Amino acid sequence: MLIIRSIVLGLICMIIGSSAFAQVQPKFRYLTDGAALTSGESVKGPSRVLDLKGRKGIHPQSIHSVIKLGAHNLNDPKGTVVLWFFALEDLGASFIADHMKMDNPHMATYAFLSDFETPRDVAEANFSFEWNRFNEFRAKFFKGTVYPRLGFDAPQKAWVQAVPFNYFQKHRWYQLAVTWDDAAKSAMLYVNGILIGTSDRFNKDFKRDIVSDTLYAGSPALCHGEVALYEPVLTGAELHKLYRDGAPDFDPAIEKELKHRFAGTDLEAFTFKPDDKWTKQFDCDFQKPTEQIKDWYIQGWAESIKPEGSKEGLLIETPDIPYGWDAYPKQVYIWSEKTFEGNIYVEFEWKSQKPSGLALLMIHASGMGREDFMADYPRKTSGLMETVHGQNVRNYHWEFYREMNDVRNDVGTAFSRKNPFAYRIGFGSSPAPFANDVCHKAQIVQQDVNIRGAIDGKILLEIDDFPDLRFLILQFSYH
Repeated sequence: MLIIRSIVLGLICMIIGSSAFAQVQPKFRYLTDGAALTSGESVKGPSRVLDLKGRKGIHPQSIHSVIKLGAHNLNDPKGTVVLWFFALEDLGASFIADHMKMDNPHMATYAFLSDFETPRDVAEANFSFEWNRFNEFRAKFFKGTVYPRLGFDAPQKAWVQAVPFNYFQKHRWYQLAVTWDDAAKSAMLYVNGILIGTSDRFNKDFKRDIVSDTLYAGSPALCHGEVALYEPVLTGAELHKLYRDGAPDFDPAIEKELKHRFAGTDLEAFTFKPDDKWTKQFDCDFQKPTEQIKDWYIQGWAESIKPEGSKEGLLIETPDIPYGWDAYPKQVYIWSEKTFEGNIYVEFEWKSQKPSGLALLMIHASGMGREDFMADYPRKTSGLMETVHGQNVRNYHWEFYREMNDVRNDVGTAFSRKNPFAYRIGFGSSPAPFANDVCHKAQIVQQDVNIRGAIDGKILLEIDDFPDLRFLILQFSYH
């Protein structure tokens, strides 16, 4: 449930490691030297061995090239996979259309490790470790896909991910790790020894499928380095030391960025204040919520809106039902009846009264041709998320409260997406989850190409978007 106490929107005139770590030896280790394959290792299809900055790896030169590894311990009750890869291009979100899949239906997937002989076909794998062009970086321990249903329906499958993740830069070595612990019903995801994803808080079932006997890897965009499998669950400190001991191109700036985005370090203060150039267009304090809710259109599960449910403001009480696909239609949106244009500043106070859930703000919402979609078309009624990112609504949406099982959940997170273009445009973390039953302040300002979002005075979103590119065109003709 969520209480919104006040909302203020402003408008400006439109202007266009741990040194004590005792080294744990892996139970299995592969690709320590790509030029001298050992028992259990083989490569099928065109490939080459690259020596990059002192670390060696195998570069598949065809989507049909596959690196085959030997035995593993992924069916043990707990353990850790640690692998290295060298990015041959930046791994970042990109527009995807069906025609791009003409010859390679799995073109959006970069497979680090899998138990299926076509590694990029992650749906067929009982275990896969991959990044894809939707900026989804995950490990899953079941056959199928996380979306739209299998990763959420009971009994909930074991998986862990970081979304969005677009921080793999080209021409660098990265160490990736995933841990699993059946007894703790937990999986954790690391990059360079930095924790970026957890599943333990919301995964009540943690069902894992049996992993096949053989592991595979292969992506022409990657140079695949060493793969090691450990019996214990390694800690972040242990993984970070392994990374620092083995990284030939450690960059403090990359580590600082990862910690800033996923652990909430080095947060800057939000200092913006509207001056006399800004005009207040809408002010709703929700001190008379029964009357003031009339200024909003309610979409979705209208029963959640409780105007008289709290003395503090508007109470939005979502249904108390088990987490899963059946819960998704029971979401609710409130749209301001007033429209805005130009640069915008929004601030409001909110309080969560119980853990877990999602609350978001949409700004610059319009139809695909910049029309007022609420005036031009029948008003939307579904509570599903398609309105936010999958229908005919352009917008930026900011998930300012996000206690979900697809992000690191031992911190507070803020997530933004430019819709419906599948462009995950911003992400940030607070050092700790946002406390329940405490009033928090959200602030977001968009000034031309700059968007900054903050919770409790600390900037969590820092976005520079360039929607209007201008080109110089020279035309030549002959007579």
